[in-house]
Amino acid sequence: MNTMRLIMALATLSGRPIHLSSVAAPDSDPDSIQLRVEATDPIRPGRGVRAHRGIVYSVPGRKLRVDILTPRTPGPHPLVVYVPGGGFVTARRAMAAGQRRYVAEAGFVVASIDYRTIRDGAIYRDGLADIATALSFLRLHADEYGIDPTRTALWGESAGGYLVAMAAGDPGLGVDAVLDVFGASDLSTVAEGFDAATVEAFTGPGAALPAYLLGPGHDMADHPDEVTGADPACHVTSETPPFLLLHGDDDRIVAPSQTARLHQALRRVGADSTRYVLQGAGHGALSNSARMWTSTQVMEIIVRFLRSRLASGS
Repeated sequence: MNTMRLIMALATLSGRPIHLSSVAAPDSDPDSIQLRVEATDPIRPGRGVRAHRGIVYSVPGRKLRVDILTPRTPGPHPLVVYVPGGGFVTARRAMAAGQRRYVAEAGFVVASIDYRTIRDGAIYRDGLADIATALSFLRLHADEYGIDPTRTALWGESAGGYLVAMAAGDPGLGVDAVLDVFGASDLSTVAEGFDAATVEAFTGPGAALPAYLLGPGHDMADHPDEVTGADPACHVTSETPPFLLLHGDDDRIVAPSQTARLHQALRRVGADSTRYVLQGAGHGALSNSARMWTSTQVMEIIVRFLRSRLASGS
């Protein structure tokens, strides 16, 4: 079973199937870089890393685990914490295996974490707490895994992109850079521009988004202050760490306007933000354009960003 089918199957089994819009939502951000991707040049990660799998980093009701990839070259190395997507229903740390290995081989310790979702009865604050706990655990064990605890980035996709963008607003985490790949910002408008059925599926009663934001049985329209407080675009300052945002203009799950909203908010306060729009790309593995996201072209943009923002002495 391929990744797209597996995620769809898990979501369906949970009673919260993932909907793909029948129409694309427009993206017209004037300050983003349009990127035509050569999907014929896929990454080919090798064996230049050591893998440490299934390490328990927290037990908030159930065991949360982290997989760690450490370069074989002498360290210590900057730390990149990968936060997977899954629609706030599931969070599989095994996601993006090839991409994570590629980044690790470029000279980073890459740690992929589990976190709590609505299947645990959790809300987004619990997910943020799990990220903070994982960072503390990894820094505490920095010597064991060859980590330089003074150089840290967060990397999230989809639901994980939302969480890392929110985590960036906490200066106490000591994060130096954030990579947000097709993540949401304003959860109440995440499906803006999609067909009516998809909007209802994502934001209506019983949907995963309001449940992860407010808890079960709540309507986002009845809690505008809480929705605003859970929007990373409302927490950015000039001290917010640098962001790299990536989105496909054919994303049928998270409207491209979501990362555009965050990008513009960052620019308004003078924070460092770069946003790429991949022409014809969908929502990562949940699309027919998955190879764009695993192309050398796109992954080198990510690696260059991490190197520039996590360089020693930067």
